[in-house]
Amino acid sequence: MTTPFADSPRPGSPAIPPRAATTHPMLPAGLAKRVLVAAVLLGITGDALLHDGPLGLAFPLWIALLGLELRMLAWRGQRPLHRESAAWLIAATFCAAALAWRNADMLRALDVLATAGCLGLAAVSLHDPDGGLLSRRLRDSFVSAKRQLFETARGPLLLLFRDARFGGETGRIARRSRPFVTAGLIGLVVVVVFGSLLRSADPIFASIVSLPAFDVDTLMEHVVLAGFFAWIVSGWARGALLDDQPTRAPANFPIRLTRLDVTVGLGTLALLLAAFIATQLGWFFGGAAFLRARTGLTVSAYARRGFFELVWVTALAIPLILATRAAIPAEDREVRRRHSALSAWIIALLVAVSVSAVLRLKLYVHFYGLTVERIYPLAFIAWLVFLLVWTAVTVLRGRGDQFVAGTLISALATLLTLNLVDPDAIVARTNLARAETPGDAQVQPLDVGHLATLSGGAVPSAVTAVIARSNAVATPDDKAQHCIAAKTLLTRWGPESRARRDHEATAAWRSWNHDDAIALEAVALRGAQLRDIVAANCPPAPPPAQR
Repeated sequence: MTTPFADSPRPGSPAIPPRAATTHPMLPAGLAKRVLVAAVLLGITGDALLHDGPLGLAFPLWIALLGLELRMLAWRGQRPLHRESAAWLIAATFCAAALAWRNADMLRALDVLATAGCLGLAAVSLHDPDGGLLSRRLRDSFVSAKRQLFETARGPLLLLFRDARFGGETGRIARRSRPFVTAGLIGLVVVVVFGSLLRSADPIFASIVSLPAFDVDTLMEHVVLAGFFAWIVSGWARGALLDDQPTRAPANFPIRLTRLDVTVGLGTLALLLAAFIATQLGWFFGGAAFLRARTGLTVSAYARRGFFELVWVTALAIPLILATRAAIPAEDREVRRRHSALSAWIIALLVAVSVSAVLRLKLYVHFYGLTVERIYPLAFIAWLVFLLVWTAVTVLRGRGDQFVAGTLISALATLLTLNLVDPDAIVARTNLARAETPGDAQVQPLDVGHLATLSGGAVPSAVTAVIARSNAVATPDDKAQHCIAAKTLLTRWGPESRARRDHEATAAWRSWNHDDAIALEAVALRGAQLRDIVAANCPPAPPPAQR
């Protein structure tokens, strides 16, 4: 019976050639120098493209250059670029391209994290073909990832002071040009430092001698940013190209569980989950009367509680099932059967708990409207439900070698779905549709102020809603909300906004974003109406103080 924690070799997987055991593995000197040169060039390019942040077209361009450079270095080092490594590099480019598509902060953070993860997996699979999707044990995947992080952190120092071996044999051209390069650098430093001081000391000398003017703070900012990119690239590439023995987790799990341990631990969890599901049936069928009698809460107050806790219950249960499976010795078939039976019940109950969380979210939306803070946990719990089913299909049925691949691919698929559906636009459409349907006294009205803070495709809907509802403003609260909403839209996307300045700046293509362009156009088309709403609903600014 195989699990993600088994030690048997994967049938049909590419064999890893035996590598010479060495305490201090090194890259060949020529390859190490090429890695350093490539890292410096990519560092300078990264500073030029990403100085204002990885928020537009420049980021996927730089990631694509990074992937091409790794392909070239692998070719130079006579290391085959496996299909999985190439697929992860392509996936990293697509994840980076999402930053030029969506502008929601949470999606941007997830896309950057996914890009870094894909690049890390590309390096892992290049170094060890069985360490990424083909990993049979989840622990081996973690060990390979930890090794890559460690090499990324320390790799540049080892490249500079050990692998490159600058004091060793060099080519004839390098030997002949080294004195001239050294002398030229010394002369350049002398001219820049002392020439700048002498120009500052005397205006006559300054009128004769001209040196390029530069701001020290700006120069250091560029140097630090380029150095950061060069450090990351060199360490990442060294970890991928280093020809050392792949690392594996210990064969035996640190903890060994008996039949009694499994029965008590998983059985207790199953009983707790069953009891919880039984209590949910009470409010599901009993309604408001049952809730008030048992808890003293109204339905709207009850809907605000518990959703995130239920997400955490599901999120913690999956590693518990996997860890307890790993702690059972392979020869204890009876204990494994007991574990499979109890885990299957737990998985079924966790799916029911997830349904309860979704129903509670539905109640919350009915009374308070939807927020992006609820959308992302909802997507996360949908992914967890898939992992629960995937665990039952793979780990509990002896096909654990497929678990790691399904987990990684489903995570990327979930992120792709979020980018496609645009959570902010879903929030806007849901809240606008909810505002059009009559509700009871507990239902909160549409918050146009919150609507104006949304990103993505929600901005055109927010502009339309604020203008359409401006004629129905009747109460001071309505005036305050429309004032805030119109001001927020103009501040974020109006003619004086930072987004507009960035959109019209030199080389603006680097930070171009699809959602930003839509938002800027929507506010520009109806900017005059938004300014009229501000004038009609916002209190006049106080006159300047007289001195």
